Amino acid sequence: MAKELPKLKLGKSAAFVKTRLKQLEQGNDTWEVDFRALPKEKGQTATHYMGLVVALPRVNPLVCFPLLEYTPNVNDLADLLADAMRRPTTEVAHRPRQILLLHNPHWEELFPHLNQLGIEVSIKNELPNVEEVYEDFLRQIRRARSTPLILNAPRTTDVQKAFPAIAVWVQGYGHIEIGDQDGFGFIVRALDYGGLVFEDEKASTLAEAMVSLEKGLMKRFQEEGIEIA
Repeated sequence: MAKELPKLKLGKSAAFVKTRLKQLEQGNDTWEVDFRALPKEKGQTATHYMGLVVALPRVNPLVCFPLLEYTPNVNDLADLLADAMRRPTTEVAHRPRQILLLHNPHWEELFPHLNQLGIEVSIKNELPNVEEVYEDFLRQIRRARSTPLILNAPRTTDVQKAFPAIAVWVQGYGHIEIGDQDGFGFIVRALDYGGLVFEDEKASTLAEAMVSLEKGLMKRFQEEGIEIA
């Protein structure tokens, strides 16, 4: 018997609260939105997914959703969109004019609520800009397997926009190191000129290590009163 998927949950306990989202200014942009499966690392059995929201026409990544260890459902889509509207990493908070999605019947429960926010939903056969950002992300994490991750000056689709705290850190505060622990997961560190400031050796995949590092550095910046745009 097939497992029944969760129903859409809205309200104060959810991230997607229409009364709050409706208070945001509405832009005239279009967003491509999708979840993508990440490549499995050695010894990994579960498939991890990341959510991406890309604003057009600038191909500007707005949010990289924390990794999921299960197939994303409609509540994950709602959370992803709410985060992109309320806390975009590279723009001011706002609602888009249109959202482009791949066909998935499980998403349809959310469509009337998006329409109530004045957001048009269109179904497409492909999302080329999400694909471009996703491929760029994979290229960058592949580079980090054997050497410290070097982030250069940003370009439109750079992974820096998905990991803003890491980008700020390496551009002015110190450097980071990411390495494979002989097939037993990954270790990630952030260092400044005084030494180690963050370390996590529990990540089972490189992508998890990146997310952990982003959260650790974001917390440090918040404690020091440094705002990350």
